[in-house]
Amino acid sequence: MTDDLKRQIVELEASLSQPMPEPVRRLVEQQLAQLRQQRDSLVNLSGAQTGDVTIGDTTGRDKVTSGELTLSGDARLNGVAVAVNLGTIIYGRDPSEDERRQLARYLARLAAKLRRLPLSGLAARLDDGDGVALERVYVMLATQESVDVAEGPLRTLTRFFRDDQVPDSRSGERVYAQLKDEHHHDYALPDTAVVVVAHTFASQSSESAITSMTLSRRQLVTEAVAQRECLVLLGDPGGGKSTFLRYLAWALAQRGLDQLDDRTQLLGWADDVRLLPVLLPLRRLAGQIIGEGASPAVVTSTLVREMEREYGARDAADLLDRALVRGSALLLLDGLDEVPVEATPTSASRLSTLHAVRAFVDLYPAAKLVITCRTRVLSDELRSCLGWDVALIAPFTLGQIRHFVDAWFATLRTRGSLDQAQSDHYAQALTDSIVGSERLRRMAETPLLLTMMALVLVERGELPRDRPLLYEEVLRQLLGEWDVQKGGQSLAEVLGAPNLRGDDLRPILDQLSFVAHAGAASEDGRGRLLARDLRLTLTEYLEKVWVPGAWEAAGRCLVYFSERSGLLLPEDDGGSYAFAHLTLQEHGAGRHLLLQPTAVRAVLERRADDRWREPISLGLGVVQRLYPMLADRIDRIFAELIDPDEGGRPKDRVRWYRDLIMAAELGKERDWNLLRALISVDRLQRELRRGLVALLGDNAQPLPTAERVRAGFLLGELGDPRVPVTVDDWRREVRRALNGDTSGYFCRVAAGTYWIGSADDEPDAKDTEKPRHAVTFDAPFYIARYPVTNTQWAAWVAQGGRPASYADDSDLNRPNQPVVGLRWKWCNNFCAWLRAQANADIRLPTEAEWEAAARGGDTRRYPWGDDWRDEHAASEENQESHGWTLSVPIGGFPTGAAPCGALDIVGNVREWTSSVWQSYPEAKEIFIGKDMCVIRGGSYRDNRTDVRCGARGGYRLDLGGINVGFRVVLSYQLKQEPITDGR
Repeated sequence: MTDDLKRQIVELEASLSQPMPEPVRRLVEQQLAQLRQQRDSLVNLSGAQTGDVTIGDTTGRDKVTSGELTLSGDARLNGVAVAVNLGTIIYGRDPSEDERRQLARYLARLAAKLRRLPLSGLAARLDDGDGVALERVYVMLATQESVDVAEGPLRTLTRFFRDDQVPDSRSGERVYAQLKDEHHHDYALPDTAVVVVAHTFASQSSESAITSMTLSRRQLVTEAVAQRECLVLLGDPGGGKSTFLRYLAWALAQRGLDQLDDRTQLLGWADDVRLLPVLLPLRRLAGQIIGEGASPAVVTSTLVREMEREYGARDAADLLDRALVRGSALLLLDGLDEVPVEATPTSASRLSTLHAVRAFVDLYPAAKLVITCRTRVLSDELRSCLGWDVALIAPFTLGQIRHFVDAWFATLRTRGSLDQAQSDHYAQALTDSIVGSERLRRMAETPLLLTMMALVLVERGELPRDRPLLYEEVLRQLLGEWDVQKGGQSLAEVLGAPNLRGDDLRPILDQLSFVAHAGAASEDGRGRLLARDLRLTLTEYLEKVWVPGAWEAAGRCLVYFSERSGLLLPEDDGGSYAFAHLTLQEHGAGRHLLLQPTAVRAVLERRADDRWREPISLGLGVVQRLYPMLADRIDRIFAELIDPDEGGRPKDRVRWYRDLIMAAELGKERDWNLLRALISVDRLQRELRRGLVALLGDNAQPLPTAERVRAGFLLGELGDPRVPVTVDDWRREVRRALNGDTSGYFCRVAAGTYWIGSADDEPDAKDTEKPRHAVTFDAPFYIARYPVTNTQWAAWVAQGGRPASYADDSDLNRPNQPVVGLRWKWCNNFCAWLRAQANADIRLPTEAEWEAAARGGDTRRYPWGDDWRDEHAASEENQESHGWTLSVPIGGFPTGAAPCGALDIVGNVREWTSSVWQSYPEAKEIFIGKDMCVIRGGSYRDNRTDVRCGARGGYRLDLGGINVGFRVVLSYQLKQEPITDGR
């Protein structure tokens, strides 16, 4: 169907809603019927029109064009029959000629529609013509999981390091070499970028310890999909989830057409792997379920309709069924977060939708499936409903950012949008801006924001350094296009209002964004606006601004939207309109929400609906940056969220905890320091810290683990009051403990006899833990409630102490994560500094003291008892539920407390002790000079066997592991001299 024909139909449909003489109405209706018939005939004749692909009938006359591929009418490429290999896989035999043709045409249509990067809502001019090819600018994504790449003595790994900095394995003072650029995450892509983890294979004899280095990299998202039958792929808004599914479907379609090249290479997949890709927005499935029921049959029928309607497949039911049965289909279900939490008249609920999907997979156990979802949306209930593996998309590294920037501007040069000099200039300018600004660097970690930054830089020559301001600039560009006459009329000319500018429509566009987001009837979370309702709304606005013939002008405006806007696009053959991009809809909805007089109440009414989380954040940013005179609204919203009461009554505890998390996240996003000029930040942060401490210390643990971990990180960034940082803090906690107050930082372990080690018949007991024996302490001692954190260590570094080995790794240096990468001597030096400053005996615990504190007065396997509990410790056993693959903030597992009250004493990080590594029962305490000491407690990388109270290991004193930290004890029993040989 041509654009001209489509426009005529829209205009006539709109005109019928106006008063007109009956004879004229009949003529209009007759003409409209003829045009509709012409439209339907064109669609039936052509079979389908999808993107830049046109498919004819099966007579063999017409061609199929898919990007750079052109299939002949009999579905051959350069005379060669394609899709034979995939057809053989699907049918279990050589496909018939008709089966091959139908499969090839489906794959070609799919590839053609998905090949173009969707830019209509961001840069309409780049969407013209061939557009921007997705595969030319796509950058591989990685997950938060790690994959070991190489391991061995340092001398065998020199290929990863710069030649002039090769480490000497014989040196007593280890210096880790700098990685080559092709292996550094600031320059390389995730498949070659590595991180270094040093460790020791230890035995009972220090002489047989082998110093080695392990290099690991991030697991690629393509690998995560290849290795699982069913996968839930999580990511933040704009993090690349949907784009990845589009790219994967495109690449599989090309593979199915036997087009194997660098662009269709899927790392982690063998070249001969071919699957039938089926892409479906989950919102569309939810819409079918509400009308037809949550059964596997409805899932099947929806998939079939999608293949037929969107991609013109024929006999799709048979093709899909055969592929599902033989395990040769990959279902790509996009956007669980766009399905409403509760059912609506037009959509089933998330849980009902997932129940249907789960039942469908049970019916086809060989099926492969990927579901995408925003990270914060996947609740424990939804996780348990599926029971599938979860992968979390990692933010872009600087290496990924560099590759995208280079590919983006090279593509613009290829399509003629920029010349060579402009391309080089903008690529360098954008990279330099991102490298030189921490705020821009954080924004660029999100692929969508990075794309928008590239677009704005070309148009404006500089970059806003805040997300709402970036969106404002994108909207300003789009609206500015309406004011420019390029081969046609400007919007002002169309409306017959020469003084009206595109930006004057912002209030009405904000209102429409709000209405669209509230309805959100489309499959991808964008709301559809009925053309008649949209025209009425525009008419009311145009009448207010004195545009003559407002109704007719509104009709012309709709046609203009259809042809030129790039912001509001027609759907359903002009029967409705939708914002071109969900992000812009969310931004406009947030503006409207926060700029109305009832903003505070409106935000509180929507805060529990995660679909409104992004608009609320963006709306706060608009007020903060553009309307500071309304800052009292920001203050009141934060105060209401932090307050444990609402409407004079206590909030439900889960509701309050989630409000606290939301307030902390919003404050972080809006930058507390910048907010300080507008609202009472100190008061709000004080109350917020108090609330988050209560959340983390709640033994009922009403929130899922991932939410508690988020709360812990947020508390650390606010300043965690649970740990002493300054010298005065440490002195106060020492006095508190020695005065008998056991509620503070130090936990009291009473004098007495304790069992150490493991019994011969204890499950999983190792020889190095035997025999079980008793130790007696003549006086009490006090062990720290938590491992030492990065913030505490940083206070010593500021006084001349030694930075940790991983001080530059942002994933390991959040404020209240346990500090890691510490050699044994550094920990002792930290204790010596504290002893001098706090005038108290603070030191590393002996391993007997550590185990006595962990077990209490009995022989329990774990600090909480004999049975393993996932929710009691951060370990390999429950890492997936954390939503985090490294160490987690201290004190997030209150039910895992030791009898004395110490937290994280098992799991999270291994802990140095002062005891030499040797067999029981001859262990003795040492402080300097030996090769290996005992580490205790296990870590986030260890399973339930290695996080037992009795589990022990040895570690070289001159190594600092990525998962090794420490905690301190306070005692009068053991006097030490300060260590002075180095820092």
